[in-house]
This record gives sequence, structure tokens and C-alpha cells, in this order.
Amino acid sequence: MWKKIKTNLQDWQVNFLITIGISGLIIAGNYIGIFRILEWLVLDQFFLIRPQEVVDKRIVIVTIDEPDITYVKQWPMADGVMAKLIRNINAQEPRGIVLDIYRDLPVEPGHKELVDIFKNTPNLIGIEKVAGKSIAPPPALAKLGQVASNDMVPDKDSKIRRGLILLGKSNDNLTEGLGVTMALMYLKKEKIELELLDEANKIYSLGKAKFIPLSGNEGEYNKEDMGGYQILLNYRGGLESFLHISMTDVLENRIPANLLRDRLVFIGAKAPSLNDNYFTPYNSDMFAPKDLMPGIVIHANLTSQIISAALENRPMLQASSKPINWLLILFWCGYSSTLGRFCIQRRWLTVIGVLFGVLIIISSSYIAFILGWVVPVFTPLISVTVAGVVSISQVLWQNLMLSYRQLEDYAHNLEEKVTQRTAELASANDKLANANEEITKLNKKLKAENIRMSAELDILREMQQLILPKHQELEEIEDLEIAGFMEPADEVGGDYYDVLYTDNVVTIGIGDVTGHGLESGILMVMAQTAVRTLKEIKEGDPVKFLDTLNRTIYKNVERMNSNKNLTLAILNYAEGRISISGQHEETLVVRKSGEVERISTLDLGLPIGLDEEITEFISQTTLELDPGDGVVLYTDGIPEARNINKQFYGLPRLHEVVSENWHKSSEEIKQAVIDDLRQFIGKQKVFDDITLVVFKRKDEEKVISYGASGIG
Repeated sequence: MWKKIKTNLQDWQVNFLITIGISGLIIAGNYIGIFRILEWLVLDQFFLIRPQEVVDKRIVIVTIDEPDITYVKQWPMADGVMAKLIRNINAQEPRGIVLDIYRDLPVEPGHKELVDIFKNTPNLIGIEKVAGKSIAPPPALAKLGQVASNDMVPDKDSKIRRGLILLGKSNDNLTEGLGVTMALMYLKKEKIELELLDEANKIYSLGKAKFIPLSGNEGEYNKEDMGGYQILLNYRGGLESFLHISMTDVLENRIPANLLRDRLVFIGAKAPSLNDNYFTPYNSDMFAPKDLMPGIVIHANLTSQIISAALENRPMLQASSKPINWLLILFWCGYSSTLGRFCIQRRWLTVIGVLFGVLIIISSSYIAFILGWVVPVFTPLISVTVAGVVSISQVLWQNLMLSYRQLEDYAHNLEEKVTQRTAELASANDKLANANEEITKLNKKLKAENIRMSAELDILREMQQLILPKHQELEEIEDLEIAGFMEPADEVGGDYYDVLYTDNVVTIGIGDVTGHGLESGILMVMAQTAVRTLKEIKEGDPVKFLDTLNRTIYKNVERMNSNKNLTLAILNYAEGRISISGQHEETLVVRKSGEVERISTLDLGLPIGLDEEITEFISQTTLELDPGDGVVLYTDGIPEARNINKQFYGLPRLHEVVSENWHKSSEEIKQAVIDDLRQFIGKQKVFDDITLVVFKRKDEEKVISYGASGIG
């Protein structure tokens, strides 16, 4: 027993060494910042995939784009133009205005007018640049203390993920960031102010929000990354996440009523030529590259983040500390190396366990992000991967050595094993010969069965063709000109169409059974029979009609132990009016001019045979057909037909062909569509049944002529 315990301890000792070694290397790499770009890239994906938030209507952004610069005819814009801009905005009594444009020097004409505006607009905030090459604020606003910093804090990959709350100046004074200044101005009217919770750690509360600054001991940041009072930006989104209007519209006073009233107004550049656009997490989308985000939008995001947190308890976004991150690396290394020990005896346990670990890492990190926490993803994933590979490799090597020793033992009695194996092979050959003989018999039986089934399919295919409406029947309908076409992809198709004329009502049905082959063909015949029966008993209520038809098909399909169903639309025409019920492809109504109207049938029913009770889903729509108007019905085999380049035929092309040929007869229109479809498909195999029905209401002259010839 002691020997067994000692062996197990030795086995786990290897596991322990793998865990410590791998986690130590990854933690060291994490500490020196090897993985920070990859961790940030994963975080950016969370920003991209999380649900879109509603527009923050507390903020309006006045954008300055290239057309706006052209409109004011110079840049920097003249002080007089800026004064007019602020005056037009202030006329709607906004709660606050921030001018994210440097104005440390006068730009004539209109400087005196602008200074007067500055002095008489207490809710106006100007900007200054503090870090790096500093830029002074507007002197008039500086004297009034109406200034904030518009500095940005880019990460090592040049993306903006942090926002500045406070920033130290060269004279040892502190200045507020633009975003927090505007948020405090908004919240002051809500009677919400900052409260100190922990002076040592600089933790503040603001309404429902809590401010915890980055210290350099969180996430992928170090002490040298810190400066001022920084927090992580929890973006709401780009410009589309805020109300916005162009500067030109403001200058020309084309401002919607009350757009700016009691809101924060941010004025800033969007034009690429002004170089005030930045990389953000939204620029990490490899599949849909996005424009850089204007600086004014980033500031608006910080303001929105603070206001939403204070009023609505929206998460502020905090990063987990480095010790916590290192513990996660250690845990996942141990988890994966432990699973690796079982790769021989329980291979699926190892595979599923590793995949489960990956799923837990990604899902838990995403959930934490939604709740306001940034926890590492890439380093735990690489921990699971590397520790698992090393552990599995060690186990495989250990088993390889064991196999080698066993092979040496087998070498001593190789001749006996060869003899035994030869006997086994001879026995296997006898069994194989017997199996081949049995397979030959089964092949003959299968061939006979195929011949019989082919004959049955021929009969069913012939039945389908026999029950299609005949040309003579269609000719007897005085008011309509009708042409139909159906071609199955396989021996037996699952498409259905029929034209029935009883009591001066023309009923046209079109449907598509799921799949192909024998079952689909039988279901098509059932549907035709049921529709004809319901017409013969003069069932005119569309709800009762489709409900009875559905119950009939549903119970037959259930008896067949099949999962088949079909889309089906029923059209009834009489005296220039047509009603449509049942769910199928879109119905195309074509006016005499060739204009095509698309009628959706999604809300007119459910697939037949899918569920026993569909009454509540059945509806109908009606419309008028003037002489020369008509309808085109089709199954999905037409728009979804592909050519050799895997391109779809599509509804737009069908519309075009129908519209171009609408002045012709129904038969000619049908043939034009089929010819165009065959030309498009070319030599490509047809994978779905093709069905097309075209009918037009005859012109009055044709109807009179037809009636006269019929009377004669």
C-alpha cells in the first residue's frame, strides 16, 4: 500500500512541477507586458460583441466635419463665427456647453464679440492641453474658472481605453478632465455631488457610482502608465450613440425645437484634416474596419459613463488586480495539467475538460465585463493550452517508454506470436470470404429492390404529372390567362401547384414540401387531393379551409412517422378581386405597367403539417386586379437556383424578367422566366424543384372576344 501511495505521489509531483513551471513562465511574461496587446485585443472584442446600448439623449454633439470647414471658409474659424455658434446653441438653454476647440489666441474678426459671449455664458467650458506640449485655455474663460483638460491617455497600442478625471499641471495645481467637468455640471442640477469615501485610496462616491482610480497594479497596466487620476473607459459607443447635429446646421439655425434644451452640448472636430480622431476598441474589428473616433465623442463617452453610473448604476468598469490574475493563471495551469494525466485512459475526459475550461474562461470573462470587471482572458487560455500540451506530452512520453519495455518482452516469444497471428489471419480470411459471399447476395437483393422502387417512383411521378391542371382547363377560365410550369430536381418532386375553377371562383394553390423523393411526392399528392376535396364541398372560409387541410396532412404525416411539412398559399380570384391566405414565398403582384409589388405571406399562416393546431395563425389579405394586372407565384427553387459560380438567381432578377416581358401573354412570360433561369444555371446541377405559375387578368376586349367565340 505504501509503495502504491509513493508511486501516486511521484506521479502528482510531475504534475505539480508542470503547473509551477508553466504558470511561472506565463506570470513572468505577463509581468513584463508580453501579453498585454493580446489581452487588450480580447477586451476590444467584448466591446464589439456586447449588446448595443440605447442612445444617451442627455448629450448632443455638434460635429465639425470637412463640409463645415468649407462653410466657414477658414480654419481656425473666426471668433465672430464661434460667437454666433455659441449664441445659437445657448438660445435653447442647454444645461452645459463645452467647446473642444483651442482658442488661446484671437482669430479676427469678432474677437470682442466672442469675449463678451465667454463672459456672459456661465455654463460654457473651454479647454486646455496640459500634458506634453501644453496649450493655454481661452483667457476670458480661464479667469472665470470655466476650463477643463482635453488630454487623452493612449495605451501602448495607441488605443484610448482610459479616461482622465484629474490631471496635475506644471504649477502643481490640478485640473479636471473635460468629461468629468461636464458630468458634474449635469449632476449638480440633480443635487448629486462628489463625496470622499477613502482618502488614502482616493475613492469617491457620486450618487450610485463609486470612483476607484487605477493604481498601476491592475490588469495590463504598470506604475509608469499612471499619471493623474485615471479610470477605465466603459464606452457606450460611437457618434451614433448620442444625439448629434452639424455645425453648419447650428450656424444656419436649423436646430430642431428643444434639441439642446437642458442637455449637455459638446462642440468638437470630426474632420480627418483636423487630426482629432483616435484609435479605440472599436477599431479592433478585423471584418468591418471602422473610422477613428473623434476626440469629442470619446469625451462624451466618459461624461455619459459617469452620469449613467451616478443616476442608473451603470457599471464603471474596473480591472482585476495582478495577484488575482496570477492566481487565475496558476489555477488554470493546474487544471489543465491535471486533465492531461488522463489523456490515455480517458481521452474524451481530457478533450472535453480542456474545451470546457476554454468555454468557462471566455464566458465568465465576458459576464464579468458586462458586470463592470475586466479580467484576463488570453493568459488563462494560454495557461490551459500550454499546460495541457506539456502534461499530455509527458504522459505520452511516459507511456512510450512503457511500450518500449513491453516490446522488448514480446521479442522473446516473437515466433510464437507470429504463428498465433498467422492463424488469426487465416481465420479472419475465412470470415472475410463468408462476409463477401453474404455481401454479394445482399447486393443482388438490393439491385432487385432498387428496380422495384424505381418502378414505384415512375408511377408516382406519372401520377403527379397526371393531376397537374391541363391546358384545356386553363383555357376555359374566361377572365384569366394562366400558365404553369413544374420540374422536379429528383425523380419525384415535392413542389405542388393547382388551378381549380368552381362556381366562378378560380382557386390557385402553390406549395413546397420539405425535401425530395418518395415521401415528399406522396405528401404533394395528398395536398392536391385535400385541396380539391375542400373546393368540391365549397369550403370558402380561408381559416376553416387551411385548418381542415392542415389537420388532414398532419395526421397522415404522423401516421407515416415522418417529419415532412409544406409551405402552402391559396389564392382565390373572382371578379377582379384576389384573396391570399397561407404561408409560402412572397406573392408577386404585377400591374399592367410592369410594376412589381411584393406581398409577404409570413403572417398569413404556418407550414402545413408542422403542428396540429394553426387556426390562430391563419389570416388573409385581399387586393384588386385591374385588366392587364396579374400575379406570379413560384417556389424557392427559382430564386435559390445557383450557377457554376455559386451565385443565386435571386428575386431581383426574377422581377426584372417578369417586368420586361409583362406586355406578353402568360405563356410567353412563363417561358421567358424559365429560359432566363436555364441560361443562368448553365451546366450547374439543379438541386431543388422548380415551379412557376403566371396569371393575368385579360383586357376587356380579350374577355369579350373570348366570350363571343365561346357562345358561337
